[in-house]
Amino acid sequence: PASASPDFRFPQFHSFPPSFTRQPVPATRAKQTTLWTALIRDYCRHHRIFWLDLAAAAASPLFHNVAIHRRLADRDIQFFAGAMVDNGDAQWDASMKRVLVFWRRPAEWGEAIYSWVEDTGRNGTVMTVYEIRLGEHAKSRDFYNLDLDLTMLALQALELHGKAALFDGKASDSLFL
Repeated sequence: PASASPDFRFPQFHSFPPSFTRQPVPATRAKQTTLWTALIRDYCRHHRIFWLDLAAAAASPLFHNVAIHRRLADRDIQFFAGAMVDNGDAQWDASMKRVLVFWRRPAEWGEAIYSWVEDTGRNGTVMTVYEIRLGEHAKSRDFYNLDLDLTMLALQALELHGKAALFDGKASDSLFL
């Protein structure tokens, strides 16, 4: 009913008017926070949104249900985004006006990249970040066209586990080994 977004089915709580007001009772607010953060993650996954601009998203079907004439207040959008950051499901940009949504955590993206590297016999070779994100051989993979910031976090996670080495090239394009 609330879905003004092609092919995305909003959960039932999105059609319940009190869901659009931050609840004052701590236990109820905790449940509400869990519901909203899961919805934000699912919505972003469905639409392949990596950076969620909170001001722009305020008018989107994610935070505005026209069928029940309800819109989540800006301060509540900020609150739920902050809860995602606190839980490790997102990361603020420097202005705290956008969040990088981890509908898959950076380490999970890193493992997907590493599996592809191993599956295609590229282990031990030098690759550019461009080649990993947008290369012809990566087109069929989930990480194809992955956000650059998220790609770098994924590669840093691999480096942390000794599965990659990052270094800067001449054209300021980081490289993956």
